[in-house]
Amino acid sequence: MNGPAGVVLACYLALLAVPAGAAGEILDEKAIASSLSGITLDGVYADGGFFSETYATGGDITYRDRNGKSDGNWSIKDGMFCTFYENQQGACFFVRRDGDNCFAFIEPKIGPNGTKLPRDQWTSRGWNRATPSSCLEDRKDSI
Repeated sequence: MNGPAGVVLACYLALLAVPAGAAGEILDEKAIASSLSGITLDGVYADGGFFSETYATGGDITYRDRNGKSDGNWSIKDGMFCTFYENQQGACFFVRRDGDNCFAFIEPKIGPNGTKLPRDQWTSRGWNRATPSSCLEDRKDSI
């Protein structure tokens, strides 16, 4: 494939070729499940707002931010981590590892041939509350 579409596809495939656990890696479905299932994730949105979310192993979510609490469900579909809530909108995101304990959640965009690819910017980043964060520069006061 030649031209801009070929460059985009080559860059995406290069990201997928990064060794497991390496920064910049887009996680596959198995890695998403093993990294996020059963943990509480503290995080920040790109605009600086803080949130905390617990992902139960059975697929339930408890979400908290400064505006309150919302319950819902999480799942993994088409290589993305999906979160949907009772009281607010949800969506599906690519998950990129940004360090040992830092995960970036990235909205999809439509790429060549209608495939879904991660956007250039993350929507939120988070870390497993149980271990030291490797994205401390983003850490805000907890709720």
